[in-house]
Amino acid sequence: MKAWRTYAWGDMRLDDVPEPVVRPGWVKARIRMVQPSITETLLLHGAKTYGYAKIEKAMAAGPAPVFGHEFSAEVVEVGECVTTLKPGMRVAARGSHPDGIVGFDYPGALAEYGVFPESLLAALPDHVSDSEGAAIQPLTDAVAAVHAAGISLGDVVVVIGQGSMGLACLQVAATAGAGLVIGVARRDGVLEISRQVGADITINTTRDDPVAAVRDLTGGRGADVVFETAGGPPDQGLAGNTTLIQAAEMLRDNGKVVGIAFDGDAAVLPYAVFRQRSIRYLFPSMLDRRMFEATVNLVASGRVDLKPMITKILDGIDKVPEAFDLTANKARHGLINPAQVIISK
Repeated sequence: MKAWRTYAWGDMRLDDVPEPVVRPGWVKARIRMVQPSITETLLLHGAKTYGYAKIEKAMAAGPAPVFGHEFSAEVVEVGECVTTLKPGMRVAARGSHPDGIVGFDYPGALAEYGVFPESLLAALPDHVSDSEGAAIQPLTDAVAAVHAAGISLGDVVVVIGQGSMGLACLQVAATAGAGLVIGVARRDGVLEISRQVGADITINTTRDDPVAAVRDLTGGRGADVVFETAGGPPDQGLAGNTTLIQAAEMLRDNGKVVGIAFDGDAAVLPYAVFRQRSIRYLFPSMLDRRMFEATVNLVASGRVDLKPMITKILDGIDKVPEAFDLTANKARHGLINPAQVIISK
């Protein structure tokens, strides 16, 4: 079969390799659609972000079948003890998992076939497309983030950053009972999509001070919850520590910030402000099977709409490097969701 393997930082090659063999508790699947994550695009070129040590170790052992943890597939064979999946089922993958991260701890989906633990996958209803299925993995992180936030009915929720994670958090927060959902970003195009998928109000940071705007909208009280999805190293085109500080400033006392962005060294918590005002900084909850199935159901029921975010689909496994390049420069190419690649139909 054909599979992409990484030989060194920035050096990915399409090789002929043996098809993987199924084992007990795992399934063999034909990859249908895959999309590179932002983290993977950074890691490919050696950025010291999440998972760097794992990728470095994998490459040291030889050409590494790394990356490809956001995908949809079709089960072709099941191992012993598999009970929830059958050949012919289309499936989507989850995020955090006790067997490790696909594409980091074991071979990923940048290949024609892959072998994955049964509990990593959930069946897709017929009306949910392969494209939506590939975008479910990052959506699970948004569901875990909203779960951690513990939103109460009527809460004012702000989502800073309207990329794929921000738009997902916005929609899931609305389903959890938020009374007012505010989307914050610097591009009019993404803010238009924010309103399309459920934002009550949007703020363009190139024209308005988001802190002052949120304070004004809440009568000076501040938001109850802020999801921060835009922070990160400025040399990677991200907002540094600015959006984390803004999140604290637009919150009410005893409010909650949920950190979605992987900020690395850029995440300098304004400790004094958080301590004095009893602001809580939270990370997304650990994803369990129930939340994973709830994520799939949100898409299947139409309560979360992934389609407006997916604007670039390439055809053929040979297009994987192009998808990495497009995804690494999403703003330049006008993308929200990562570029997707059809591996098989």
